[in-house]
Amino acid sequence: MIYVTQGHEKGIGLEIFLKSFLMLSIEEQKQVALICKTIDLNQNLKDLGLKKETFKTLKHIENESSSGYSSTDSLMTAIKLMSAKDILVTLPTSKDQLKFNGQNMAGYTEFFRHYFANKNISMSFKGLHQNVLLITDHIPLKDVSSAITEDVVVKKLTITLDNFKKYFFPFEEVIFAGINPHAGENGILGDEEKIIRSSIAQLEKNYGKIFKGPLSGDTLHYVEDGHKKQLMVYMFHDQGLPQFKAQYGLIGLNVTLGLPFLRLSVDHGTAFELYGKNKANITGMLYLLKNCFEVIRVNK
Repeated sequence: MIYVTQGHEKGIGLEIFLKSFLMLSIEEQKQVALICKTIDLNQNLKDLGLKKETFKTLKHIENESSSGYSSTDSLMTAIKLMSAKDILVTLPTSKDQLKFNGQNMAGYTEFFRHYFANKNISMSFKGLHQNVLLITDHIPLKDVSSAITEDVVVKKLTITLDNFKKYFFPFEEVIFAGINPHAGENGILGDEEKIIRSSIAQLEKNYGKIFKGPLSGDTLHYVEDGHKKQLMVYMFHDQGLPQFKAQYGLIGLNVTLGLPFLRLSVDHGTAFELYGKNKANITGMLYLLKNCFEVIRVNK
C-alpha cells in the first residue's frame, strides 16, 4: 500500500496528488490511501472543480486530530498503519507544521530521526540520471565541519547503499565531494578531507573499490557518467542541492532511507501562492508515483 499524507492544508500538495491520482490505472489507484482531513479534501475538490464520485477507488483515511497540525497528525496516523512493504509519500509542508514532543522539527527527515531515535537516517535525492546523498542537511553552516565524523559518514553511506540496492538498484560508483573549497588543496585550505579518506577506507572493506574522492564540490558533475549507476555524496545541504534542482527542476525525489519503510516526497515545496488556483504543476508527483509502482513491482 502507498500511504499519502496531506502535508500543509494551504499548500498545493492535495492538488498535485488528486490530479495525478486520476492519471493512474484502476489497479494502481486501488493501491493508494490518502490520509487527510475530510474538510481539506472537500475544499480541494471544490477548488479544482472535481467531483467526489470520481474518486471512488481512493481509500480515504481521516487523520487523527491530536496536535492540531495537519501534517503532523496525518504523518502520525500513517506511521501507525505502515508495514515494511508499504511506501510512505509525504506531501509538501512548512517546518512550523511538523511537531515532535511539542518541538518544531526542521523537516520530515528530522522528524523521523527523532521519532525513530536514529540520527543517521539519510536524506538522499533521486533524479532521472543523478542520485545525491547529503551527509549533513538541515543544520547551520557553522556546524557542518564538527558534524562530519567518520562514524556519521560510514553509517549514512551504509544505510544509503544497502537501501538503494533494496528499493532501486545497486551503485557502481560513489563519488565524494570535499568539505573545503578545492577539497582542501592538500591541506592548504583545510584538512577536514582526511575524515572522508578514512571513511572511504572503512567502506571499501564491505563494498569494494567503488569510491572516488574527495573532489572539489563544484566539479562532481564533470565525472557524471550516464552509463553508470552513480551516487554523488555532498557534505552539506546547499553544496549538493542547487545543481541537482537546476538540472532536474520538479522531476526529482526526496528519499528518506533508514526507516522501517521507504519514504518518498516530491522535490519541491508548498507553493502557498498557488493554493486553490488550479495551476500547480503535477510533473514531480507523477514521477514520484511512477517510482512507487516500480518499487512495488520489483519487490513483489
